[in-house]
Formats: sequence, structure tokens, C-alpha cells
Amino acid sequence: MQLTDNHQETQGVSAQENVTSSGASDFEKLELEFLGSLLPGIVHNLATPLSGVIGATQLLEMRIGEQERLLQELERSAPMQAEALKTQHAKNVKNLDIMARNARQLTEILQTIIRRFHRSSQVTPTPLSLYELISNELQFLDANLSYKHKVRKRFELSTEPYSVYAVYKRVTSVVDEFVQVTLAAHDFTRGLVDLSVSTEFDATWGTICLDARYFESDEDMLDSSPLALYLAVASEHGGECNLEQERGHLTVHLKLPRKAPA
Repeated sequence: MQLTDNHQETQGVSAQENVTSSGASDFEKLELEFLGSLLPGIVHNLATPLSGVIGATQLLEMRIGEQERLLQELERSAPMQAEALKTQHAKNVKNLDIMARNARQLTEILQTIIRRFHRSSQVTPTPLSLYELISNELQFLDANLSYKHKVRKRFELSTEPYSVYAVYKRVTSVVDEFVQVTLAAHDFTRGLVDLSVSTEFDATWGTICLDARYFESDEDMLDSSPLALYLAVASEHGGECNLEQERGHLTVHLKLPRKAPA
């Protein structure tokens, strides 16, 4: 692993060589703390669409009662009541559409959470779709309200149907920590964080590129050492990684093998 910091001379010591058993323990602890910190945001993200479903359902119930009354009057061939019924029907169609959209959103959130926590228990490299992994993790990160509202995002994810071999939770932890580190730079008086996430493939590797730009002063530098630990752990099984940091700019490349490690 190569670490480049333009604030200091490039260090020749590989971060992978510094990963010890205590470092691995710290990695697991930090991951659990990160997941726990997302729980309030998860509840918030679930509650918002659920409130829409409940509100739309209540309105629909009220309008159904009104439609029953109008139907009785329609039996007496009253044209005005028939027109009113059409209006009520249009309103119901609109509310049903709201319910359907929110229900789909709830389903997607729950499926993402289930996949995330299920795969977090895996400890050996398995074939993973980079597109699915990154897409799901970025959706999962919406539970972090600072990320959701304070980051300008740009995603360029390759849709090539290739897999890479890696430990799921170790790769997602790199993405999570990268976001956490760059969010520390956010300040309403200094502007939002600009985050770019992209993936690409060649014959040997699938590569994740994370790039962030933010306001930063020389006196208050971001600490990227936890991110270096995550990168070292994620690239243990035949991967390669690179971290470059300069004032207001942080870039990470994580290369994962397309073939199973020997």
C-alpha cells in the first residue's frame, strides 16, 4: 500500500506492515461504532416515508366513505354527484400513487439494511458485484443525515457485469470511513463537501475511486490515519490501495482482484 501526503515527506513504510492484531481489533470496534451511529438516521429515513403512507391511507379512508354516499345519490341519476365522484376518484388515484411510491421506498431501505447487516458477518473473500456493493452502501449511508444533506455527490459507477474478490464489510468500511473523514471538514460557512465515487475495470482489477474536496486550513488538518487502517485491512487478500492527501483534497483508490486469491 502506498500512502502519499503532500503536507509531509512521503513515507516509505507500508501501512499494511503496521496492521497488527490490535489494529484488527480496533477495526472491528470502529465498524460497530459506525453502524451504531447510523441507527437514529435509519429510524428517521424509515419514519418519513412511513408517515406518508399512513397519512395517505387515512385520507383515502375518509374519501371512500364520501364516495359511498355519492354512489347512493348517483343511483338517482344526478349528474352533479357523478362529476363529484370523478373528482374524488382522481384524488384517490393521487393518494394511492403516494402510498405506492413510499411503500417501494420503504422496501428498498429495508432490503438494503438487511443485506448490509447480513453481509457484515462474512469474514472470507467472496465474489462481489462492485456496482451492487457501492450502490447499496451509498443508499445505506443516507441514514447519515450529514452525508444526506451536506454533501454534493457525483457517482460514475461502471455497470460492467464483473465481480471482484473481497470481504464485503471491509470494502464497505473503506467507503464509510472515507465519508466520515470528509464530513469532518464540513462547515456551513465554508461550503459543502464535494464527493465523487467511481468504479472501473481492467483485465486484472476492479477499482474503486473515492475523491473529496472540501475547505481545510493548515492549522486544522483532517486525520486520515483510521482510513489508512481500513484500506490496509480491505486490501489484505490480494488487493492494492493508495491514499493521497493534500490540503482540501483527499483521494483513495482501492484495487480488488477479479480472480480468487490463491
